[in-house]
Amino acid sequence: MTKSLLLSLTTLFATVLFSCSEKETISNPANPAQVLQFEVVDSIMVDALEMLAVLDYLPSKDLYLMKELRKGNIFLVNGEGKIIDNRDIAGEGPDQIQMVAEGRFYGEEGYLFKEFSGTMDFSLYNLDFKKIKKFDGTLVELNSLSIYNYKQSFSVFEEQGKSFIVGEEPNSFSKAAIDHEKIGADFYNQANAGFIYDLDEDSITYVNTYPEDWEPKKTQKWVGESYPFLSYNPKTKKVASLPVKGNQMGLYRLDGYELIYETGVELSHPDREGHVADTEKEAMIYPSFADIKAFGDYQLVQFYTAMPEDIYNGFRAKGENFQSDPEYRDAMIKYRKLRNIIVKGDRQIGILNEFPVAGSVNLGLPDGTLIIKAADGEVERDYNLFYKVRLVED
Repeated sequence: MTKSLLLSLTTLFATVLFSCSEKETISNPANPAQVLQFEVVDSIMVDALEMLAVLDYLPSKDLYLMKELRKGNIFLVNGEGKIIDNRDIAGEGPDQIQMVAEGRFYGEEGYLFKEFSGTMDFSLYNLDFKKIKKFDGTLVELNSLSIYNYKQSFSVFEEQGKSFIVGEEPNSFSKAAIDHEKIGADFYNQANAGFIYDLDEDSITYVNTYPEDWEPKKTQKWVGESYPFLSYNPKTKKVASLPVKGNQMGLYRLDGYELIYETGVELSHPDREGHVADTEKEAMIYPSFADIKAFGDYQLVQFYTAMPEDIYNGFRAKGENFQSDPEYRDAMIKYRKLRNIIVKGDRQIGILNEFPVAGSVNLGLPDGTLIIKAADGEVERDYNLFYKVRLVED
């Protein structure tokens, strides 16, 4: 064999080996910190004066359920951005509720809305927005209260012909019965911060949603209530649970009135390194998780980066009204950045610091896309521009 032939074969072998290795790294990533890419695949503009948020999507009819921010106006919008219907369901009328917190499609039969009130009741509407049934809320005693513009705390699903809700409920118990000041980290074993609601039977079952592999629960270390966010994936029929603090999420399968724990998923990001969950740190100096959304085979996990402790303490030293200081608001913009972790199945496959378009993720869809509401721009009324993006795969 000549030297030139040997060199050619060696070069060819090396090239093939490098190509195969490169393909394996991209399609089967071994590095959970690799930076992934998303691409814009579609967009819709809704011609409305009100600022809207997407509540839900019905694939069979290509319809979006939208809501005016902080109001009761509900919009039904088709896939081209045309408004099909618009109703104000907030008020004292027979077909209204006090304040609209969230809403979902109830299959193809109507809509289910959660009200923002002292009881957090659910109301079922038909396709003509006539209220046909009211369900008692899942609140037992007020322990925590949060208001979100672009987050869903419950999902509707069907099993064996029956309709259910699965969702978050941090107010499912009384402090007299479960007091963390007395029981410490055993709170994570006793507090059932989720629920499964059998709508046909008007029956509520509260379920524990603190993952078994969540480090504070395993080690019995108290890090605060850290109520978990939940995400139901209609494609996989799985529920993901994400406590606010820590570095693990949990995966469950639904079995009747139970959530059956399957496994935990380790979460990591360079901007989370060196931060330890405890009860001493203020929320601003810890990279707390902010949301989790299912999209196709994936989960989008979001968190805010931490403000440096010395910077934060400098503002606190100015007095109790430091949060109204314009310099503090500038520091929030500078340091508190939204970051993303992508999970597929039972493992993290990568991270994403920024989407290809600026805005807020409203919803994840079963087809593997995410709906992003565009950030405010210079174009008049572009605040109702929504992008559909998807993960770039080989």
